[in-house]
Amino acid sequence: MDSYSLIYFVKPEGVISNWEYFWYQIPYGAPGILTFVVGLFLSYFAFQKFRKSKEDNRYFHLNLTISFISFGCVGLVLTTRAWIQDVETLVLWNDLLYFFVAPLAPTAFYLAFHMTGKQSKLLLYYSYVCWFASFVLYVGVILGKGFETTVFEFPFGKYPRGSAFVRPWGILAPLGYFLLILPSFIKHYHYIRKHYHLTLFHGVNLLFLLTTLNAPSILGFKVYPGGFFLFIPMLLVAYGVFRSDFFDVNELLFQKNGMFYFLFALLSFVLIFISFGVSFGLSPNAYESAKWYPWGIPPVISVFGAVFLSIIVAGANPSARINQLCAFALILTGFYVIQSVPLKLNISYVVQLRISQMTFVAFAFAPSIMVRLVFEAIGQKSPGWLKWIDLLCIIAAILAPSPYLFVGYYDYPWSRVHHGGPAELLVGANGAIALVLVLITFLRNKGYINFASKWIIGSFLLSALLLLAALLPSHGIHIYPIADFQFIPAFLLGYAVLRHGALSLEGRTIQLSQRLANLGLITMAIAAILYFPLIREQYGVGESAFHLTMIVLPLVLFNYLVVYIMSRPLAEELDISYFLLDLEKQKADEEREKALIAQDKAEEAREESEKLLLNILPYKVAQELKTKGSVNPVRFENATVLFTDFKGFTKVAEGMDEQSLIEELDACFTQFDEIILRNNLEKLKTIGDSYMCAGGLPVENRTSAIDACLAALEIQSFMNQLKEIKTALNLPFWELRLGIHTGPVVAGVVGRFKFAYDIWGDTVNTASRMESGGETGKINVSKETYELVKYFFVTEYRGKVHGKNKGDLDMYFVHRLRPRYSQDPDGKAPNQYFREVYSRISRGANIRWKKES
Repeated sequence: MDSYSLIYFVKPEGVISNWEYFWYQIPYGAPGILTFVVGLFLSYFAFQKFRKSKEDNRYFHLNLTISFISFGCVGLVLTTRAWIQDVETLVLWNDLLYFFVAPLAPTAFYLAFHMTGKQSKLLLYYSYVCWFASFVLYVGVILGKGFETTVFEFPFGKYPRGSAFVRPWGILAPLGYFLLILPSFIKHYHYIRKHYHLTLFHGVNLLFLLTTLNAPSILGFKVYPGGFFLFIPMLLVAYGVFRSDFFDVNELLFQKNGMFYFLFALLSFVLIFISFGVSFGLSPNAYESAKWYPWGIPPVISVFGAVFLSIIVAGANPSARINQLCAFALILTGFYVIQSVPLKLNISYVVQLRISQMTFVAFAFAPSIMVRLVFEAIGQKSPGWLKWIDLLCIIAAILAPSPYLFVGYYDYPWSRVHHGGPAELLVGANGAIALVLVLITFLRNKGYINFASKWIIGSFLLSALLLLAALLPSHGIHIYPIADFQFIPAFLLGYAVLRHGALSLEGRTIQLSQRLANLGLITMAIAAILYFPLIREQYGVGESAFHLTMIVLPLVLFNYLVVYIMSRPLAEELDISYFLLDLEKQKADEEREKALIAQDKAEEAREESEKLLLNILPYKVAQELKTKGSVNPVRFENATVLFTDFKGFTKVAEGMDEQSLIEELDACFTQFDEIILRNNLEKLKTIGDSYMCAGGLPVENRTSAIDACLAALEIQSFMNQLKEIKTALNLPFWELRLGIHTGPVVAGVVGRFKFAYDIWGDTVNTASRMESGGETGKINVSKETYELVKYFFVTEYRGKVHGKNKGDLDMYFVHRLRPRYSQDPDGKAPNQYFREVYSRISRGANIRWKKES
């Protein structure tokens, strides 16, 4: 094993090829690519807001969309200046891209005008002036006189001079910022802060400041342009706008498939880059070293296996958070192993180093994504310590393109291996910390974690151990980097997530996507077979097969990605269209039936009276009343009665007018009605601000206590959400006491002209005492109810509490569902396992519970 230290190199003196120049310059231009990707990503969602905006906000969101595209293209322009050596090619690309950059100034001034409440008219007029300057710029670009071939040369790129067509545009934007936007923002600061999130204010200012920081390099000063980092203020602006418009980030990333599109836009770029890089960048002498075989086989399998699985997992259900996190984790794993392949080829070390730096920028975030995936799998919220993992990930990603990632390399029999520097050690330490914390979390909760989640955690632990083992050869220990075998935990992870229940491949149109993808695979396979004899003339059989694999496999996966993944949202929309058509057909059939029924007025009147009766009485009771003309009282031995009452109702009601009071109360009780209906309970009556319902009648069942507790959790959750909204709006709110008791009751119908279904017995009184003896925001149950639900819910014994005319009563608080029965971290919604046990109980099964430890 030979060791080589690395002097962080600069471009060699003299003439070098464009290909070599590109690799030397990659770190300088990479931030611009990130800015471009972020700009496109945000412009898409800003356009979605534009489509749904009201008239007064449409211009704002349209300008925001154009602005994101323009600022993103600024990053792309700066990247071309860093990566392109040939001046004429550079000027051509700058001319083309400035078609998209030109609207930057006028749209930004319009955004500032809108943020001031349209009070600073000068900003609007100045945006018109900037549009005129943009028009002049367009004229110069069309005439081929946008930029001159005279350039300033810096270590970070070549910067062409702008012509007289471009200079007015370049001067107006920074001048207008300092003379108009900044004073207007100061003047209307209170208005902006009141109507917009503060990050929007800071983001717009930072956009102009970073854009202005491009000026020194354009004027010939050796200052790295701030425009490379425009993605930071763009994210601030997007966050500020979306927060101000009550835009839900979770909706953006998952319900709107934002994470899905972002991941696979990035992945598409990487796949194309790999295929073209191998096609045009690898010469026959790259295989002169024998290290590519067999050492190059495991990392190739790992890379393409991880990518293929990420496509399958994410495409299976684009809106599922666990699918997207799993796909992200698989892609990051693949990114890490990518850098291992070129190290086994006989190519320039600068190429090997740059590829490793680029992959480590993404891979630095692997601990953060994997921890989130684990906690999503076990149904818990992300822990507080995760923010420190995130911070270390960001620091490591920033250091990845720097000289601190690697300080040299070792030459082992199987390949070169980079000698890890401080940044690589930081990535490893961050992964080790995440590994230990996840392991502790697993050991604490292993009794509540299902089988598939254990597979997910196991794959994470195995992947982390393989990656940590890779630190050994990078610090001179003669051990093969077993991280090349990442395909093993990758396959385990993909299997686990699909087993977790996140797979959703139903629908008629998705079958078409799969067939198109398979057709593309067959086409490329045929093309590869035809291409093989051509490269066989330059390479040996093994080298030809390896070379062809590295070219064709990325294209195969890209084909699969585009046809299968990108067509899936369209397929889902078509499936929805099919469903809506079927629904409309059903509605048409129903209307036809109603028309026939309407011909018989007597029948229609009878049906209306029956509907009215069912609104008043339960179905079984109503049928008995219709048949016999009366209802016999019935005793139910195990009914569960639920009472609610608003605390402070009288005080809050005194400050409300009658109409608002009735509407507020009706809104609450309407929600209660829907909740108890979902949970198999019967509403009995409301008395003022009190609400009464019961379960286990008029048809007896064995689950009334469980049903009542589930309904109570939903009711308290609804009241808590209502309280948060009222508090945010600085409005008074009601808090709820809720009591439950299970026992015998007698039920019957009272009245001759206004029927009412009611219940009587000591159980009703005890349930009322459970409510009055409870606490606001909590669910108070009796000992009888507790004995029936204790195995399903997390409870708290309160001791004996005095109840009026009832003496001391044992009371318990019900807090949530036990984790093993809950599908959400808060324990409000039951999971599939709960439903299976519930179904058995309802069918009469006797469940034997394990003794609690």
